Amino acid sequence: MTQPLIDLALLSEKRKDLLLLLKEGPKNIDEIKESLSVNAASIQPHIKRMKNANLIIEKNRSYRLSEIGEIIVENMQHLLSTLGVLEEHIDYWVSHDLSPIPDFLLDRIEELGRYEILEPNAEHMFETPDLFLENIKSSKKICTFVSYFHPESPELYASLVEKYAELTLCMTEIVAERLFKDFPQEAGKLAGMENSKLLICRKPVKLPSIVVTDRFMTLKLMENDGKLRDQILLCFEEEALRWGKELFTHYMEISEPLDEKELMSKTSG
Repeated sequence: MTQPLIDLALLSEKRKDLLLLLKEGPKNIDEIKESLSVNAASIQPHIKRMKNANLIIEKNRSYRLSEIGEIIVENMQHLLSTLGVLEEHIDYWVSHDLSPIPDFLLDRIEELGRYEILEPNAEHMFETPDLFLENIKSSKKICTFVSYFHPESPELYASLVEKYAELTLCMTEIVAERLFKDFPQEAGKLAGMENSKLLICRKPVKLPSIVVTDRFMTLKLMENDGKLRDQILLCFEEEALRWGKELFTHYMEISEPLDEKELMSKTSG
């Protein structure tokens, strides 16, 4: 029975659209025709097939989902939303290492919604994208986890903290040591401001970076061959920001407060 139900639900755009429409509530034939922009002759055969499969029930000249139909549509929506997110940039997802994303968030990847992939051209290969800069400079709360060092980051984050943005910066040991050794002035500002919180992750991680603010989220992943290209996944939708905050929290919870005195002593030696 499983295969016919899959065929009924997914292998016809008209049946799929009808099931999703009836999830909103019972509809008569005129409402169905208007909502789906179809005529009775084209939709009636699909209604009949789904009635015969007990996915749809007819009562008082209206159609509604059966209990089985409701279960199928609920799970179908999750599948379709997931496919929608992945298909938009399928080459990106198949070529990148998703293992740094915990399973409970991979299961909810559809929450990313609409997003874009930022990739600089050859002339701006090592520059931070303008769209990222515009939005982070307008953010009031910033949470960042990073395991690779970007030379523009210390000055950027120090300037944000000076403008009273709330910053939680979580770094791997290598990044933290590079920050305090090569950018002591900026590191001192980040360590000394009340609106800045620094953490250090001493465990091996494969996530290059995630930035979540009150305005947007960015995610950077390694490619499957272990290389890091300058591609940034950028999201603005509320669900994506909540998803990103959970990913950041996942890494923050395996980190510890950074002892700037210990680190400064270590890097100055």
